[in-house]
Amino acid sequence: MASVTPLPLDHGFVTPSHGGLSRIGWLGLFTGLAVLLNSWPIPLFYGVHLLLGSVAAILALLLWRSWWAVAIGAIASLQTIALWGHPWAVVIFTAEMVWLTLAMRHCNGPASNDSNGRVVLFDALYWLVLGAPLVLLFYGQLMGMDTANVMVVSVKQSFNGVFNTGIAFTALVAIRLWQGSHNKGPGVSLRGVIMALTLVAVTVPTLLISLAGGHQLELAVQQGAFDGLETVNLALGRATAGDQSTQLLMQRLGEAVAYRRILPSGETLSSDPDLFRRLDSQFEDGGRGSVHNPDLAILIPRMHGAQLTRWVKGYWSYSRQVPAADGSSKGMALVQVVQPARTVVTRMQRQSTTLLTITFAVVLLGSLSSQWIGRRFEREFRRVLAPLEGDERQLQPLQLSAVADLNALAQLVNHRLHQVNRLAAKLRRTNETLRQSRSELGRQMKRDLITGCGNREVLQQRLEEEWHRCRRSGESLSCLCLVLQAMPEIQREHGHRAGDALLQGVVQAIRKRMRITDHLYRWSADTLVLLANDCPPQAAHQLSGELSAAIAAVHLI
Repeated sequence: MASVTPLPLDHGFVTPSHGGLSRIGWLGLFTGLAVLLNSWPIPLFYGVHLLLGSVAAILALLLWRSWWAVAIGAIASLQTIALWGHPWAVVIFTAEMVWLTLAMRHCNGPASNDSNGRVVLFDALYWLVLGAPLVLLFYGQLMGMDTANVMVVSVKQSFNGVFNTGIAFTALVAIRLWQGSHNKGPGVSLRGVIMALTLVAVTVPTLLISLAGGHQLELAVQQGAFDGLETVNLALGRATAGDQSTQLLMQRLGEAVAYRRILPSGETLSSDPDLFRRLDSQFEDGGRGSVHNPDLAILIPRMHGAQLTRWVKGYWSYSRQVPAADGSSKGMALVQVVQPARTVVTRMQRQSTTLLTITFAVVLLGSLSSQWIGRRFEREFRRVLAPLEGDERQLQPLQLSAVADLNALAQLVNHRLHQVNRLAAKLRRTNETLRQSRSELGRQMKRDLITGCGNREVLQQRLEEEWHRCRRSGESLSCLCLVLQAMPEIQREHGHRAGDALLQGVVQAIRKRMRITDHLYRWSADTLVLLANDCPPQAAHQLSGELSAAIAAVHLI
């Protein structure tokens, strides 16, 4: 398995690294499913069947967006050669898969959009633009089928394609829902769920009604053909071959009905011996699949080709045993009456085409409606949630919607957002206060609380910085140490408050004579240190005298 390259799985449906099948395994599985579904055609109307094989191919396309889906569809459609007697359906169904693959790859955006339901519209567009014209070309021009057959095939295959695509899309939505519920995939969009539900709600009842209508149509038409043949058979069964009424009846019926009587002796009396010889040698029973009356049969030619064409060239047949009325034979005679099936079959096909057209139109309208409803709900959700997509510090309230449930949800969320915004504003104010407190605490940790000068720790850091700077620049740096010798005595006699007041007065006096580049620090209880940048020794000596005079002038009041 390590030598097999896994399929590019965009949505995590299968992961070979987690024990899934290899690419060949999945191809075989989906191809086998497609062939199996095509092996069970579903009768829809008279001579019209639904094939579900393309469901597996389209589902593979939706899951992986791989060109292998075209191969799956082509392999499954090969069964139509044996089923319908011609290869043109293979071309049409393969072209459908190529069309869908190109549309999904180039017109539907990233793979995450594949659950939006556009694949159904893409397929409907194929049958309207290319699929139905190909049916008209292949079946009408190349195969020479009559107009009624061509139209019923065209509408049937269009409906079959859109119906299969809808099933595949619904299966994809179910898979995505299962993945999302088990945390194995991205899930499915609300738009996809709404479209799938709408498709099911429209397609399933329409199909059931169409099946019921088609079945009733077949019963009514076949019953009409049977009643006519039975009436003629009863009339011929009571008469002899030379009876004037028999001859008159056959003249009135003309070529519409032919009969033969097979006597117990084996002698055959027939109104059209050549026709019955052809029926015996070149025709066969069409089977019971589409003929509901057990006493009615349809004889179709033994020939290769589309089954609908064979039925159009066939004959309805009704046989009944009657007592031999000739007098020359004893026993039971067999009376068989046949009638060309073209008129009845063509009428059923035209009525089936009308019913199929209505069904296809309803399904197509349901697809468009589901797409519109899904997009409408998606827009409503996006409009309601749009304020939450901004980068504002304060969450904006959700917009109200025309959908009642969304409106109630938006009001509830807005109430919560208001509470969150209040808490957020309070938290911002608290954080701002904390930042200010931290900043103030930092400043206080670097300053002497009494004098406002830098403390000893800051002095050591600044002295080291200024020392290295002056060494690089060559400037002079003077450090004046000012000791207040009377401070301990004043504190003993007048208290610490008086000492603090004296110290503050000294600092004020010093600052009045400091340059802007000088810095004053408190080293200890009675010692101040002044750092004078760009101050040579002579200037420092002069500054020291000025500061001593200023300090001496400070008095306690």
